[in-house]
Amino acid sequence: MTLARGPQWWNDGMRWGRGRAAAGTVVVLLLGGVLSGCSVQSGASASCAGTSIELGDSDLRPGGTVALHVDWLYRDCEDTGGTFRASDDVTVTITPESTGEPVLLGRPTPDGDRFTVAGRFDLPEDLPVGDAVLDVQSHDGEGSGASLPVTIGADAG
Repeated sequence: MTLARGPQWWNDGMRWGRGRAAAGTVVVLLLGGVLSGCSVQSGASASCAGTSIELGDSDLRPGGTVALHVDWLYRDCEDTGGTFRASDDVTVTITPESTGEPVLLGRPTPDGDRFTVAGRFDLPEDLPVGDAVLDVQSHDGEGSGASLPVTIGADAG
């Protein structure tokens, strides 16, 4: 049976070449995943991908409060089979765009199997109104954390 025009060795080479190309593609994809730090993950190790801030019922104004929940505030990301450790140094800050200066809201301790920080934090009375960035960060080891843009509204009073 002829697959393409040309001599028989050409057809044999095409079949052999297709197999080699497919195998080469698989090797390149696997190598790319290893070099980029990606691996098949499950359970706690899947948390190395990152985290995000979930806002609860908050009163985002000067003198108000911010309620938040953040998982996976770890010291070291152990996606190769080691043991995760919760961070010992976590900060919750808010940085008003108008000043660019972070304001410390708290230093919570991660808790539970997912190294969670959850709670309500008081906003200062003199917090500038306008756009700001809420930030929860681990500062030890490899660290982890998340940031979220928020808007501080005018005082309701």
